[in-house]
Amino acid sequence: MMPKDNGNQITELYRVHRPSTFKEMVGQANAIRILVSKLQTNSVPRTLLFIGPSGTGKTTAARVLKTKLGCGDSDWNEMDFAAIDKPLEAIRSVKSRVGLAPISGKCRIWCCEEGQSLSRAKFAQQALLKILEDTQAHVYFILTTTDPSKLIAAIKTR
Repeated sequence: MMPKDNGNQITELYRVHRPSTFKEMVGQANAIRILVSKLQTNSVPRTLLFIGPSGTGKTTAARVLKTKLGCGDSDWNEMDFAAIDKPLEAIRSVKSRVGLAPISGKCRIWCCEEGQSLSRAKFAQQALLKILEDTQAHVYFILTTTDPSKLIAAIKTR
């Protein structure tokens, strides 16, 4: 099947056919069961760490969870730390906005992709840890990583 052509822009197949519900996700039954259970009991942690190889559905699970938590598109913040030149500055930007109330939903979510890339910048993980420790009730952080060994222990236990 060919990628969808949007004028001059081609959309990748994984974006066109990305699952939009937990039932549509394949291969992550245990993780999905845990997330659904946490949603049913209103006990979703404010910080989540999704670990796995590329292409296993970490970001997809985060996007489905976004919908289930009632996060509007304007309150969804996706950051790819592998593509950010100055991760410490990006974290400072998050810190300045993390206390703001949601704009179009029930909560605000920061999806921090490629979390292992924070190890490139001195003090970036400690700066993020401070935000994670003081997370307000309407804020969630979802960190995704392919290499959890590069994250400091304090982040992994949040």
